Amino acid sequence: MAQEKFIPGDMTSGSPARHIILFGLPMMVGGVFQLMYSMVDTAVLGRFVGAGALAAIGATSSTTMLFLSAGSAVTNAMSITVSQLIGAGNRARVRQAAANALYLAAAFGLVIGLIGFFGARPLMELLGTPDDIIGGSVTYIRITCGLVFAQIAYNAVASVLKAIGDSKTPLYFLILCTFLNVGLDLLFVLGFHMTVDGVAYATVIAQAVSAVLSFLYMRRKYDVFRFTRKDMQVDWSLIREYLGYGLPMAATSCLLAVGMFVITGVINSFGSSVVAAYTVGSKVENIAVLLFNQFAFAFSVYAGQNFGAGSRERIYRGAKQAAAVILCLSVTSGVCMLAFGPYVGRLFLDSGEAGILSQAAVMIRTEAVFYPALGLVWMYNSGLRGLGQVNATILSSMVELASKILISITLSRVMGAAGIWLAAPVGWVLGFGVSAFCFYRGKWEKRLPGRVAHASSYADPE
Repeated sequence: MAQEKFIPGDMTSGSPARHIILFGLPMMVGGVFQLMYSMVDTAVLGRFVGAGALAAIGATSSTTMLFLSAGSAVTNAMSITVSQLIGAGNRARVRQAAANALYLAAAFGLVIGLIGFFGARPLMELLGTPDDIIGGSVTYIRITCGLVFAQIAYNAVASVLKAIGDSKTPLYFLILCTFLNVGLDLLFVLGFHMTVDGVAYATVIAQAVSAVLSFLYMRRKYDVFRFTRKDMQVDWSLIREYLGYGLPMAATSCLLAVGMFVITGVINSFGSSVVAAYTVGSKVENIAVLLFNQFAFAFSVYAGQNFGAGSRERIYRGAKQAAAVILCLSVTSGVCMLAFGPYVGRLFLDSGEAGILSQAAVMIRTEAVFYPALGLVWMYNSGLRGLGQVNATILSSMVELASKILISITLSRVMGAAGIWLAAPVGWVLGFGVSAFCFYRGKWEKRLPGRVAHASSYADPE
């Protein structure tokens, strides 16, 4: 039978920079629309409900990170396995991997959702969330994290598609559902007079629609989603491989979230005004990094495919070209935020809140100087994940975490809130040093022949 043709983006030949840029551009556009989910939530609450509702969402940042990043770790593991199988040319195994990825996503969505719903209040109380905002914070977590299966389902489908080289199609549904989210935000808050619960339900509904539509359409477009009965059987070797990559990354995400709990506790101790400033500053940062973050993440798929193909030289050449692209973009983003970042902050809060906006401006400008380090640590960690070196990314993340905790606690006592804003940048610099060392140390090279043999050992039943 003729070989199946469902691989839209083979990165094992041609210019590495061209592949990474063309693959990253749709992801960058998708990042813009995905960011609109949280931006619209923040803007609607800040302008139509008040600073209290804005702070309620801001206080949940570390808690939502705990649950959402744990789910993302599992879907990232799917991308590692599928991209390596693509590079090895084993297309039938890709179909089996996609089916088992969906099973694992459903299981994790259920478990994380239950923990998020019942653990919301204890976690927020543990963090010392101010009494005037804790009710809204708990409500937001119970809805967005309790129903996290919607986001995990979409991410699972998108991860498989990106691993086979298609970063465009998930974008189309993301754009559609972003506009749905905007409409639902306005309907629930302005029409039904809801507050935090309204924007939370709007986000979850939009994510669920995106997941369902993208899967149905992708099943028609690509053979990889047309599962045979054999493909749909649970394959424990694939499940173990996913868990082998995903569980360490999930554990790392949880530890990072614990670190953010400490930092959030420090922020909360300064009162709801500083919490609101942190919320605004974080939203502006999310806008700024869109210029370069998806190109860093694109390197994971590139590295994974070329690892599966056994191409050491292309991996190193791609790293140099990707680093040059990311450095140019991150420097540009940093300069723009130094000049205009504080003005962007006014999108999220009324200009009458001068004290909050002033604090947010300090955070924005402090972090903007260090964007190149952030872009590079993302790139090298993404590459290491694509190569299956998850332990190296854990080491980098732990170094970054320890420095953030230490600096946020110590400097805040001397410098006030300004000391907190330095914690993340120093962590980025130290994390970058570790991840770059692990990447160029070349330990992953020893696995190249064995990994290709393993991937190719699965017989194509066709």
